[in-house]
Amino acid sequence: MKYNLLDKAYKHCIMHGYRFTEPRERVLKILVEERKPLGAYEILQKLSEQTANPKPPTVYRAIQFWHQEGFIHCIDSLKSYVACLHGHHMGQAQFLICSQCGFVKELECVVDFSTLTEFANSIQFSIINCTVEIKGLCARCKRNQEVKIAP
Repeated sequence: MKYNLLDKAYKHCIMHGYRFTEPRERVLKILVEERKPLGAYEILQKLSEQTANPKPPTVYRAIQFWHQEGFIHCIDSLKSYVACLHGHHMGQAQFLICSQCGFVKELECVVDFSTLTEFANSIQFSIINCTVEIKGLCARCKRNQEVKIAP
């Protein structure tokens, strides 16, 4: 699903009475434009190229806000964040992560979480967020590895 995430985020803030502040906008814009996972300090560094002396708490608050609202995902194993480009905003995300080069591809709700949800409900466990991180090799790294092995 292709859409302008910044416009959607702006409308979301207006509709829910949230402030669409400049730091929030800039943090989200950085993640949208990069299209790759970034850690908080990488975001801070990119923000410092745009504005004088940004503070880490400002970045962390913006990250926390967008994550809570479903506009960005946290990739725990990489300690980084990525913009949600599919617009599902349901606390469910799946990622293919290359263990070699760090390439990340968000999948569009491929996994059916209904069985997991049913099991969790059966033991009175409430799922708040479900992120699947699948590690492997991307096509480029796999090709490079095969070239190194070839006789």
